[in-house]
Amino acid sequence: MELRPLGRSEALESAAYDDASGTLRVRFRNGGLYDYLDVPRDVFDRLVEADHPWTTWQEHITTAYDYRRLD
Repeated sequence: MELRPLGRSEALESAAYDDASGTLRVRFRNGGLYDYLDVPRDVFDRLVEADHPWTTWQEHITTAYDYRRLD
């Protein structure tokens, strides 16, 4: 998965999506790397297109999907 920069966010650095597995990968500026599982593609699209990615992540991702820390 190729991470795409989320330059408009002070907390989120980048995100990537794997269509085959529905995995959303998010890297935080503090170095944390997480995979969110079974995420629909449109959720990723909204995240990378959002004016405020942090708000989108908080409202639509963080509590809605299971995740695992990768580092």
